Amino acid sequence: MRRILLHLGLHKTGTTAAQSFLFENRELIWPHHALVLPYVTRKRGLSEAATRHSLYGTVGTLAEFGSQFHALLDSLDFGEKRGLMLSEENFAGLRPSRNAAVGYDAAPELAACIVDMVRNRLAGDPLDITVYLSLRQRGSWLRSLWAHDLQRTRLVLDFDAFRDKLADLPSPQQTAEAIRDRLPSVRVQTEWLEELRERPFGPGTPFAEFLNLPREKAAQLVAPTLSNPALPQAALQAMLDLNRSGLDEAALVRQKARIVEDARNSLTPQP
Repeated sequence: MRRILLHLGLHKTGTTAAQSFLFENRELIWPHHALVLPYVTRKRGLSEAATRHSLYGTVGTLAEFGSQFHALLDSLDFGEKRGLMLSEENFAGLRPSRNAAVGYDAAPELAACIVDMVRNRLAGDPLDITVYLSLRQRGSWLRSLWAHDLQRTRLVLDFDAFRDKLADLPSPQQTAEAIRDRLPSVRVQTEWLEELRERPFGPGTPFAEFLNLPREKAAQLVAPTLSNPALPQAALQAMLDLNRSGLDEAALVRQKARIVEDARNSLTPQP
């Protein structure tokens, strides 16, 4: 039985820490599972193909994504019994704050395409497929999206206005339910970021549990070292003010980078 774990998002739900856990434990994972992380999917253009389909939703954009994903699977060494572990939040579609009109509407279709391609690539072998989605309570999720867009774009809305703009956006849990409805023959697992933070490997815990390694091997797993800690309100307000200013783009990027660096240094314990 080949065991497949497909972590398909969602954005701002601990995905950086989850992917850090997978990368840092890759030598323990590889004997059992081929591992696909964003540095592969983005280099090959797969992330862009998925987000493009979430924007345009045509037969052609879905076919393009499916073809590229199949090519990726063909490049992997599955051996005689190796499974697959994959983590890529953009496979749920474009970050919903950049695509508010439809949000994650394309996520079920993209998930179904991925599952179909895996079944096609490993046809003839019994498969145990799990689609995993990390979730977050709506209020903190929206605030994290707002903070991300403040840093990465020239967003000029304060949080209240941003939240109001996305009032009709389905919650992460509703997206998970839509994927579950689309894939009745596949296990769809969800975990809440708020609860994962209290568990041994944080957002990496579901992957550690999925691996189900022998005790001596499990003892070698390490917790993720990378995450995206929340920036303090003062830093977010400073970036909002900069976005509303007349600074040119180059100066804006430099000053926001300095704010982020100073804020993260203040969050790091000093020796």
